[in-house]
Amino acid sequence: MKLSVIVNILIVNFGLFYQSTCVVLGQLLSLPLLYTSRAWYLRYIAFTMNIWSQSLIAVVQYFAPAYIELTIDPAIAEQDKSIVELQDDEVRLRLPKRAIVTANHQLLADWVYIWCLSYLARAHDSIKILLKASLKNLPVYGLGMRFFDFIFLQRKLADDQATIVNNLEQSKKDDTPLWLVLFPEGTVVSKNTRQRSKAFADKNNLNDFLYTLLPRSTGLRLCLQTLEASVEYLYDLTICYPDVQAGGTSPEDMYTIPGIFFFNKQPTTIHMYLRRYRVKDIPVENEDTFNQWVYDRWLEKDHLMAAFYKQGYFNKDAKAIGTPIRLSHPLSLIQPTFCLLPYLAMISFLYYFIFA
Repeated sequence: MKLSVIVNILIVNFGLFYQSTCVVLGQLLSLPLLYTSRAWYLRYIAFTMNIWSQSLIAVVQYFAPAYIELTIDPAIAEQDKSIVELQDDEVRLRLPKRAIVTANHQLLADWVYIWCLSYLARAHDSIKILLKASLKNLPVYGLGMRFFDFIFLQRKLADDQATIVNNLEQSKKDDTPLWLVLFPEGTVVSKNTRQRSKAFADKNNLNDFLYTLLPRSTGLRLCLQTLEASVEYLYDLTICYPDVQAGGTSPEDMYTIPGIFFFNKQPTTIHMYLRRYRVKDIPVENEDTFNQWVYDRWLEKDHLMAAFYKQGYFNKDAKAIGTPIRLSHPLSLIQPTFCLLPYLAMISFLYYFIFA
């Protein structure tokens, strides 16, 4: 193993764990606010997500450098000409403070790149993700995700419905900024999941897709019904990575988490196509109608991906904007360390109290 790889493994793992530990220690200090001022508690937790997510973006910037090439659907560009701006030589997205974000799921690292995109919209302190319940037991990271109020699922609707509804109802009541990130396919594309998707399509007399899996609509419908008018738009991302071929090596086998962050085998450009749907226009009342609506959107998504991999762009009428994944202020990486200062003061006091 090359020395550079060993250095990458040590720095990425230790650096992110150190930053995460500092943030979690800072989060623990917020517990009194939870019982005295929920508004200030939520603002503080958003601050901790802000500084932690900048550490994540820095890992991409320095150890897996890549560009985001974002294509805005012409329908959005016509309605909102200021959705993309250039500020201080940096691309900025102007999106509502509360949104649902859906995407196809090719890599385990998809959520990392979506988080990097949220940084362009200055929404990196508002992410909410649905995760397997077992992840909340991870040392340090699990506790941090619980403070972030992520939604942990057992993967059984009977058990998860109340969890999802209660979490989102509280978010709606708090009226806090929100990027609810959902992958309706439920898992990444692989040989096994492709076979299961095709079997389900054959059983239900549906056409399977080339680049995506058949989406599951139950969770998305529940989220839309719960959030209702508190969210105006659902934003949909179609994500493509270099060198992917239908029926070829699965994207996750090409770009694994270790490969991306340790072995310099990352996608150099993440291509994203952004579409938008007004929530009140989505037919959530009838289950069958909604299922068909989601299927149709994923069929369109599969066609977009096929076009991209054939011609190198999603839509000839849409303009693509490229920007490197990077922090605006690299010195912001020292912020998590400040979370240790109250503990240093307490240790100093205890030392004085015991030994003075």
